[in-house]
Amino acid sequence: MGGGLLLWTGCASSYRVPELARSLVSVLKALGVDYQCLGRDEGCCGSILLRLGFKEEFSRVAEDTANKIWSTGAEGLVTHCPGCMRTFKLDYPREIKDLGLEIRHSTEVISEHAKPSSLKPLELKVVYFDPCHLGRHLNVYEPPRHLLSMVPGLKVVEPEESREESLCCGAGGGIRGYFKELAQAVARELLDYFKSLGAEAVVTACPFCYYNFKTASDDSIRVLDVLQVVRASLEGRAHGGLV
Repeated sequence: MGGGLLLWTGCASSYRVPELARSLVSVLKALGVDYQCLGRDEGCCGSILLRLGFKEEFSRVAEDTANKIWSTGAEGLVTHCPGCMRTFKLDYPREIKDLGLEIRHSTEVISEHAKPSSLKPLELKVVYFDPCHLGRHLNVYEPPRHLLSMVPGLKVVEPEESREESLCCGAGGGIRGYFKELAQAVARELLDYFKSLGAEAVVTACPFCYYNFKTASDDSIRVLDVLQVVRASLEGRAHGGLV
């Protein structure tokens, strides 16, 4: 391995919602984006440990992970997990050491490579939900919206509470791990709100948000990730084929 872009899958996409990992790989391949990955050797960024206050354990995990990343010789890192991205970009420099790489969200990379001419129509009305780490922490608001705006037939509804004012899905800060019922209650309330806006689906750009909404949903509104929408549009699948 050496040079180029390192794809960091993250624990949530690897183990909780592997359909997002598959969609990411599929989209990158379709768009001709070259990358390398660590595969089974990837490990964990340590985000959850840090959020829950286990700083000593976080430092051990982070040092090991940083060494793995440096061993690849990669010049940049892309991940779909805002928690991982925030940890690498903001927490590693403060807690251990700056990775010295350009760290980007998948929607930033995909936005640069996707062309409207390659995207097929998807007739669907959706709400885009800003993940906390991606939006307020990392100021990434436009790339996911840009990708959705490129899909013919897709109608995006902006809730009043969006961008900097976006609400939390209920899973952040360790809440999902310690207070699952509370996390699910928050997600259900949000899903009801999105339905009241006339949305057929909520689309997010975070495996934690996706997982919390998905497990709280009664299927009266679909739960999707922007990766799934882009993949379906690239492959020319109707919205019924979104997975």
